[in-house]
Amino acid sequence: MSFFLKLFPFAVFLQLLFSELLTFNGYQANIMLLYVILSSMPSDNNASQSTINGFLVGIFTDFVLFSGVYIGVSSLVFSICGFWASKVSHNFAFRNFDLYWIAFVHLGIVIYSLFRYDYFFFNDFLLFLSNCFFVTYFTCFVGFILIRIFSLKEAILSA
Repeated sequence: MSFFLKLFPFAVFLQLLFSELLTFNGYQANIMLLYVILSSMPSDNNASQSTINGFLVGIFTDFVLFSGVYIGVSSLVFSICGFWASKVSHNFAFRNFDLYWIAFVHLGIVIYSLFRYDYFFFNDFLLFLSNCFFVTYFTCFVGFILIRIFSLKEAILSA
């Protein structure tokens, strides 16, 4: 758990960097969602601890990083993703690590988009889908780079 607490300031720094400097056509990667998912995957965390951690990171994200416009959306999404990521057994995560975190990123971005872009969902469904698509795959791309550069798979599965 201390490994992931050490990575929290780095995740916040990356989220700020991606929200201000490294946007792609107005889309930004959701590094904090990625942090919650990876820190909740098989380790000594139980489901309730991962859900609480997701909630706390989400509240922090809503108030500090995402300007507090949609209070509670990040905490809801991060709690759901933290809970489900903690339910992955260690043996399955070792064999299908990338598949699991990518699936949870998809789940989190779709739920988040349903709340944040609900206007597009009901009025311009193609724009809603393009928002989901670009944010999801930009987050996955950044996640692949971070996991490979910092060898996070080994660190997560050995924690």
